[in-house]
Amino acid sequence: MKMKDLQGLSMPDLQKKLKDSRQELFNLRFQMATGQLQNHRQIRHVRHDLAQILTEIHLKEFNGEPAAAPVEAAPKPRRPRAAAASEEAP
Repeated sequence: MKMKDLQGLSMPDLQKKLKDSRQELFNLRFQMATGQLQNHRQIRHVRHDLAQILTEIHLKEFNGEPAAAPVEAAPKPRRPRAAAASEEAP
C-alpha cells in the first residue's frame, strides 16, 4: 500500500483499514503459532502497512481533521470500598 493511496482516504476509511490490518496481523500470528504460515514475510509486510496507516491517521489528526467518533467503552463498575476496615484504624 502506498502513502499516496492512504492520503486520499477519509478518516473513517483509515479507521476501517486499521481494524482490518490488525485483524490480518492477528490471523497471521495465529497461523505462525500453529505452523500453517507459508510466507513469514507477510507478517512484516502487514506490520509495515499498519505503521503507514497509523502515521496517516496521526498526521490527519495533527492537521486538524476530526477523528472518527471513537467507540466509547462502558464504564467499569466501581468496587465498593472497605469502609469498615478503614474506619476501625486507630
